[in-house]
Amino acid sequence: MLGNTPSRQINSVRTAFELLNRLQALGGATSAQLAEELPLSRSSVHNYLATLEMDGYVVNDDGTYRLGLRFLTHGEAAKSMVRVESPVVETLEAVAEEVSQPTWYVTEEYGRGYFVEKAVPEAASPLYGSVGKRSYLHTHAPGKAILGLAADKYVERIAEHHGLPEHTRKTTTDLDELRADLAEVCERGFAVSEGETLLGILSVGVAYRDGDDRLHAIGVFGHSRNFVGDRAESIGRRLVDTVDDMQQRLPNGGA
Repeated sequence: MLGNTPSRQINSVRTAFELLNRLQALGGATSAQLAEELPLSRSSVHNYLATLEMDGYVVNDDGTYRLGLRFLTHGEAAKSMVRVESPVVETLEAVAEEVSQPTWYVTEEYGRGYFVEKAVPEAASPLYGSVGKRSYLHTHAPGKAILGLAADKYVERIAEHHGLPEHTRKTTTDLDELRADLAEVCERGFAVSEGETLLGILSVGVAYRDGDDRLHAIGVFGHSRNFVGDRAESIGRRLVDTVDDMQQRLPNGGA
């Protein structure tokens, strides 16, 4: 789903969230640093921070501000509403163990991909993504698999609304080229993306539609060097069968 842009917006709300996003990206910052990052005066930044601190959304550690733990309440509530069913968790763990690579459950909301749940085999590192990460769907295999399952008009709307920003020199940034990629995804049932979101990282993904018509994907991420020969293709074909089996076990099934 992708909502329509409202004709009237409250700028102060947008500014508050821009400040919080910069604070998160910086991993903590002073009011002076935030004033340099945002089109705001230092006094305006201070007023925003004071308001957010009063409600527990930021914490002031001797002049350096960070996100407050109150966000955990909202994050956990948002995640619980996604309802990550046990067959999904079981599938993530089984795939991660089988291919010895980090495996993610990614869902689509408002034209972006969200990393919601993961399974990481022993002795492996997550490599890419974190719970709650918001990503551009055209930059990795789970996202491309989701776009391949979506209607063409919806893909166009996503491209128009969010754009197709370049993350690396390998990122597909042209809509016609993306359509060609998605046609290949539809033909073989899975997506493979190498170096489009981060150079040296390869991902394989399969998408599915749940009983509520929402789009999700299971994706495997790893260093490109771990997918020599036809390993990515082999994992993709295996993933198609695995996701199909998972769908049969989901409440209300999938589409």
